[in-house]
Amino acid sequence: MAKPLTCCICHEPVEPPYKILGQRVYCERHYARVNKPHQGFWRAGVLQIVAMSVFAIVVTVIAESIGALEGTPLIIAGLFLAIVPTALWLVYFYQQDRLEPEPKTKIAAVFLLALILTDFIGLRLIHEWFRFDDWAGVNRMTSLLASIFIIGFTFEAIKYLAIRLTVWTTEEFDERMDGIVYGTVAGLGVATLLNLNHIIANQGVALGPGVVYTVTTALAQASFGGVLGYFMAQAKFEHKPIWWVPLGVCVSAVLNGFFTWVIDEVSAAGLTVEPWRSLAMGVIVALVVFGALIALMQRAHTLTSQTANR
Repeated sequence: MAKPLTCCICHEPVEPPYKILGQRVYCERHYARVNKPHQGFWRAGVLQIVAMSVFAIVVTVIAESIGALEGTPLIIAGLFLAIVPTALWLVYFYQQDRLEPEPKTKIAAVFLLALILTDFIGLRLIHEWFRFDDWAGVNRMTSLLASIFIIGFTFEAIKYLAIRLTVWTTEEFDERMDGIVYGTVAGLGVATLLNLNHIIANQGVALGPGVVYTVTTALAQASFGGVLGYFMAQAKFEHKPIWWVPLGVCVSAVLNGFFTWVIDEVSAAGLTVEPWRSLAMGVIVALVVFGALIALMQRAHTLTSQTANR
């Protein structure tokens, strides 16, 4: 007796006539959801940016009203700033994959592996093996190149490994959008650890620039990971040449290194000495890459839908 078909999203049994897009079977409810007119990736992206801006403004206003924090309250506030932006960006990127939302266990596995690799390999490699802080700031060109070749490639390699070791060969990685989703999740894992490490190292942060820093870092690392994930998905589904994924690693590493370089003044100042200029430049870089990522998400969704409806 043949095994009954189930919905690819909720895994509930379905009865004929089957609702099928490509090789995926949907129940009535999720088939209607998939075919519901999409509000548009650009609109969703703009709304998310507005929401995150409101969050940053509210935190800044609260910070100015309560005055300076010290000790434990400052660290608690800093941890809040490190975790909440990650959670908000994670929800946003997860919701963009409506054809077949990825299992939350896989999302968690990619996120946690990226976070763990950043802590046990990434930061140790950068600060203990390469001793980045001891020599990279000798001049601007050295700082830029070091940021790209050491920091950028280290973090993008971690994102690649987090995707490759957890979902690359599984049946869950079955469409182009999956690469972007898992790439952004890996990026958020990296960003969470970076923000936590920065806050702990500085015994908390000034809340005003601190919220902008953590929100921007989360967006930037997620966007760089999404670009890498897109290259990986193309290599898997479009039979790209062997150098395609390494090219994706290089592109995302250059973007990552450049972002780290422009925002480095903030880290050096501990978010206390007029960090707004570097923050503004970092925000611009993150937003530009985020815009490119939205275009890639739209293209991935369109190609998958076209393939499914053939």
